[in-house]
Amino acid sequence: MTQRAARPDRTLVAILSVVAAIVVIAIVVVFTRGGPTDIDPATPEGVVQSYSLAMVANDLDTARGFISADVLDECEFAEPSALQGLRMTVIETTINGASAVVRVSLDEGSGGFGGSSYSYDDAFTLVKDGGDWKIETTPWQLTFCYNQGFRG
Repeated sequence: MTQRAARPDRTLVAILSVVAAIVVIAIVVVFTRGGPTDIDPATPEGVVQSYSLAMVANDLDTARGFISADVLDECEFAEPSALQGLRMTVIETTINGASAVVRVSLDEGSGGFGGSSYSYDDAFTLVKDGGDWKIETTPWQLTFCYNQGFRG
């Protein structure tokens, strides 16, 4: 009596192949995520992006340039909070004459595999100041001045 060599179950091979493909796709997506898309700096969204990048880089001189003169006149400097791991996506912008609201989605935390993160929506308000868009209020994590009227 001869015993036939055991052959792997085709269903198991198919399942393992699908799982391996999903893992490879996930790794490719994680490692090929690009950086922020540059937005026209003359728009409210561009000002929000430039200001936020300056705050994350702790470049306070650059960040100051994006804040409205009225806020800066009364500025009580607020020590920036730790911004590592903060990601922001513009949801929508509403422009009403010389004022604008830029709604953003903020994501804090490590995310990724096994990491925790917290997402929420908030907004920046901007005004035209000498022909340029300037920030009046920000989400609290990105506050430059205590009197900036941050939303909390």
